[in-house]
Amino acid sequence: MGSYQPEYPVTYPPFPDTGSLKDVKCVPLTPVIGSEIRDVDITEWLRAPNSDEILRDLSLLIAKRGVIFFRNQHNITDEAQKEFCRRVNELSGAPKENGFYRHSLKAMQGADPEMGKVDPDRIYKMYQKPLNGLPRQSHIKEWHTDSSFEPMPPSFTVLRLAEMPETGGDTLWASGYELYDRLSPPYKQFFESLTATHKSTALYGAAQANPSQMDEGPRGAAGNVGLDFSSHHPVVRTHPLTGWKSIFAYGVNCLSIDGVTDIESAQILKKIGRLILDNQDTQVRFHWENTGDLAIWDNRCTFHAATTDHFPVGPRIGWRCMTMGETPFLDPKSKGRNEATGGWPYKLENPK
Repeated sequence: MGSYQPEYPVTYPPFPDTGSLKDVKCVPLTPVIGSEIRDVDITEWLRAPNSDEILRDLSLLIAKRGVIFFRNQHNITDEAQKEFCRRVNELSGAPKENGFYRHSLKAMQGADPEMGKVDPDRIYKMYQKPLNGLPRQSHIKEWHTDSSFEPMPPSFTVLRLAEMPETGGDTLWASGYELYDRLSPPYKQFFESLTATHKSTALYGAAQANPSQMDEGPRGAAGNVGLDFSSHHPVVRTHPLTGWKSIFAYGVNCLSIDGVTDIESAQILKKIGRLILDNQDTQVRFHWENTGDLAIWDNRCTFHAATTDHFPVGPRIGWRCMTMGETPFLDPKSKGRNEATGGWPYKLENPK
């Protein structure tokens, strides 16, 4: 567990919105999560005289909406994608020493270890034949937040598609803010008292088998070192930009709830999973239409899941980079989104 103890912001957000996005066409795709910014070339934003203001305001918009989509970013290179992600993270107030995440398996690191290739080949080998000869009937394990086993997990992830099938391969995101707000007051209080163990059993097993194949770090942040690949994080965390509470304990790397029995841990994690699966109105689904389509999301308040239905149709290849954030914390004075914004239906927070 990281030793970082946050100094809670005096106010949320910790910086004002300058209004630099007021003339941008921003379309909310659902009431609770996801917006699409249209008719914008990200590379022009990177060169604009007020670039810092644009990207800082964008970081706040992402924190509020969870995920922002851009279409047809054909001018963006790998380096420009990294610059975009890095500056959004830095301007949002992330720890200055934090950088990009590197995959813990050296074999998964390409020529640039800070850019991960989303390649279906290894996933295809995993899913091509139905498990035990039976059809796969649950994709619940696809839901996750990136690399939550690190003491200082990723803040922002940027994914850009370079090749895609004719159909299939959509990605879904769910709002951790909304999951928290779907709980009754007693459940909220209970969940806020809990922490969870996040661990990558796959990476830990690989490290035990052959430590030399692993990147011991630091992996994007000073605290992300060693080969244990395990951390303890609050089940409910406070977002440092919005001050809103979000469920953070779920996904393939969320191993168990601390301080309870195995049966109770399984029940709690199942409860969170059912909140996602039983409430499609906590989700947004994005269909990748063109090469150059790009998504940037905030791992501190979202879960996401790839849709692995495209393997018979064609490859789905993209480039992903992730910047590292703070150690997750729960500020006792923070609020849920609905409480902070005046209840349901809350006022949509978008610039236009």
